[in-house]
Amino acid sequence: MAAYRIEHCKKAAEFFIKFNTGSKAYLQYHNDDKNRILDFQHTVTPQDQQGKGIAKLLVKEGLKYAAENDYSVRPSCWYVAKYLDSEGATEEEKKVDIRHKI
Repeated sequence: MAAYRIEHCKKAAEFFIKFNTGSKAYLQYHNDDKNRILDFQHTVTPQDQQGKGIAKLLVKEGLKYAAENDYSVRPSCWYVAKYLDSEGATEEEKKVDIRHKI
């Protein structure tokens, strides 16, 4: 798999990858800073980049950021929830899932 540069824009509340084609894949979230919750709401991968594990890379980066910054994650996006429920998710990643803290 090619190396992708994942960027994080707090102002836009998204993790993203820009491609040479000018398109962009992203994971959008809502920051509930008061309760320390990142609501992962939406993942988008351009059609020409689908099937390459791009969304998974973005989700993993978002989960890493949440863990390192003491946030819980609400997986409103179906893809994020599916990833967290999969065997591919690490225990460290699953620890930030708010569904496991209720």
